[in-house]
Amino acid sequence: MKLFAISPNQEDGSEDAGQEHLLCDIRGLICSRTGHSFPDRDPMAKAPTKFSDVTVLKYKKGEQIIKQGDYGVSIYIILNGHVEVFRESDRADIVLGTLGPGDIFGEMIFLNKGVEVRSASVRALQDSEIEVWHPDELAKKYEEIAPVLKAMINQVLRRLLRMHKLLDKLASKTSAQRETKEEKKLSKESRRRYYRKNVDVPCDYLPLHAGKDFRNPMKGRIKNLSMTGLRMEVPSTNPSYASHEIGQSFRIETVLPNDQPLKLTAKIVNVHKQEGRLRLGMQFHDLPDYDGTRKTLWFFMLPT
Repeated sequence: MKLFAISPNQEDGSEDAGQEHLLCDIRGLICSRTGHSFPDRDPMAKAPTKFSDVTVLKYKKGEQIIKQGDYGVSIYIILNGHVEVFRESDRADIVLGTLGPGDIFGEMIFLNKGVEVRSASVRALQDSEIEVWHPDELAKKYEEIAPVLKAMINQVLRRLLRMHKLLDKLASKTSAQRETKEEKKLSKESRRRYYRKNVDVPCDYLPLHAGKDFRNPMKGRIKNLSMTGLRMEVPSTNPSYASHEIGQSFRIETVLPNDQPLKLTAKIVNVHKQEGRLRLGMQFHDLPDYDGTRKTLWFFMLPT
């Protein structure tokens, strides 16, 4: 939208200066050919108009002025306010710059006859007053420009269009890399969450709502652990002390193979009866952070 050239050898910090010089050249060219003067950088400045096909429009903050991909021929000059120029890619918007009083946008369709649609979108960053030109009269003056100047302008436009394509590719690549990293992170988290680690450690357990009369904990052995639950084997006589039906909850205490104590609550989700014992599939109610339970189990679950 706002014209500028980028050289492959251009040093950091010189881009803004190049944009400003080029814009000044274009302004001077239009002024000398048409007699039209541009507003100063002072937001209160007004621009006298000598074209008949000129309209002044007002836009509220956030309103879209032009949309990438739409057809259009008008050229816009900012009288008051600021706008944001951005490219719309598949994955994210790429901000090309912020324009203020005296800046021009929408000129690429006028200057480059091979461009049929808007190459970028523009929206108001604040309440803005914008002068809109229909370029019929300006086109006549533009045809009087020396061929060498037209060639220079076309070269700048070609560079700008190439830059737009590179920005789109870069945005897609960056976004894809970010998504890949997120997917890997989620995959790693998921694997650790559902990864089961085989163990064989003794444990004590009591019904979650055991009364004062239930003083002696029952004995069992934890056979595997995950971040969501465990498998426990208990003597077949334990149900005579407390119900071991699906849905029953227990407080469980054990010491992990790394000598770290672990206390948690879990409910029975499946029961398999074997000779002389029960195999209980249990799901954790919660793994609180305040007492270090989650952290203790998390580090123990790290694959070795």
